[in-house]
Amino acid sequence: MATSYCRVGSIAAVVSLLMIYFIAVPPVAQDPGYHSFADARTLHGMRNFWNVISNVPFFLVALYGVKAIRARSAFVELWERMACCILLAGTAAVGAGSTYYHLDPDDARLVWDRLPMTVVFMSLVTSTIGERVSMKAGRLLLFPMILLGLCTVLYWRSSGDLRPYCVVQFGSMLAMPLILAKFSSRYSAAGWVWGTVALYVLAKLVELLDREIASCIPTGGHPLKHLIAAGAVFLYVTSVAIRRPLQAPVMAPRPLPFRGAPLCHGASQ
Repeated sequence: MATSYCRVGSIAAVVSLLMIYFIAVPPVAQDPGYHSFADARTLHGMRNFWNVISNVPFFLVALYGVKAIRARSAFVELWERMACCILLAGTAAVGAGSTYYHLDPDDARLVWDRLPMTVVFMSLVTSTIGERVSMKAGRLLLFPMILLGLCTVLYWRSSGDLRPYCVVQFGSMLAMPLILAKFSSRYSAAGWVWGTVALYVLAKLVELLDREIASCIPTGGHPLKHLIAAGAVFLYVTSVAIRRPLQAPVMAPRPLPFRGAPLCHGASQ
């Protein structure tokens, strides 16, 4: 028990330090150059063609994830299935929001790209908390954390300050490997989630290297970011589809099929 509390405390300490850092730094404004991608070509009458069309895998992964929802042994509690449904809906919404944004990139459209991303982040983190730390904590945190994520995007849009959104995005992805490393899973196929984290890091890397990658391939790095990010979700929903509980759920004892006082020895004699 003491070890468990130490593990939770270490994760909370790291997340708290991250929040303190962003509170201490000055407000972070959205860089106007963010909307300028290495490949802005118009193909087949569509602006930013490859940055738009590369969102299709998000829809495909969301459809594929229906298999995970239908798997009876993939969830111990009902709320976990609900969290997976929310994650898949958020993934499809990422495809729609990102498509809308890349057709004519600006801050107003970027809101619709970021809102569903926070839904995916928060549902993934709370599911992982439930699987590895505490089912009760995951269940109680699911909707508050999703609401928190959405509010950080709306706060950025109204104030111009990205700090809370950065805490949600990078804090959640920092918390994920810590939880994976310090707590064992209730399910099999747990190693797939490490692949999800690794692909997310790779997606952020190719996003930052958009123009450098453009010197090698015409599309630049941003479309690759979409493909890799969709792959990260694909790995997670695959792990959900094939996993099994490592320990059978504890069932309450069934009541006796009759009522009344038990028979005494010799009563029938």
